[in-house]
Amino acid sequence: MLLWVLVGFGVLVLLPCCGLFGWLAYIGSYGPETSVYTGNEVPARFLDVMKDVGALEPGEKLLYFYSDALTDIRGGFYFVSDRGVVIYSEAAGDEPLVRIAFEEIAEADLGREESFFIDSEITLELKDGRPISFPVSSEGSKDVRFFESIEDGIAKARPPDLQAEKDG
Repeated sequence: MLLWVLVGFGVLVLLPCCGLFGWLAYIGSYGPETSVYTGNEVPARFLDVMKDVGALEPGEKLLYFYSDALTDIRGGFYFVSDRGVVIYSEAAGDEPLVRIAFEEIAEADLGREESFFIDSEITLELKDGRPISFPVSSEGSKDVRFFESIEDGIAKARPPDLQAEKDG
């Protein structure tokens, strides 16, 4: 009888725990970090995916990258480069890839979350009036750095006469 209790305990408790542990180990080793990567920290396998889907162009310099996917970054990734902002999500519908040049952005806003469990949100107001939002992790305040790099890109893309008006 004791043998059956131990077998039952193993099947009902230990086996699911081992399965959960294995699943978490897989996600931890294969999936993206929960924080924002700086450009030089992005794993090569993620760069390969970005190139494969046409998100990262030849010669483009990656500044910050974030993915809210569990394992396959195609579920959602966002980055800012020296050329603009890229949003990619196969769950988004028709066109998963959205490239936004800094020249197309009228305004940017950061809705910051202090909680580790809730992502901050960056909203871009495009010059054609469309708003586009995407999540970014607040861990280590890298959401602020991600956002500031967007603001810097917008400022550099602004014509010199408009820069003087903005500064003065």
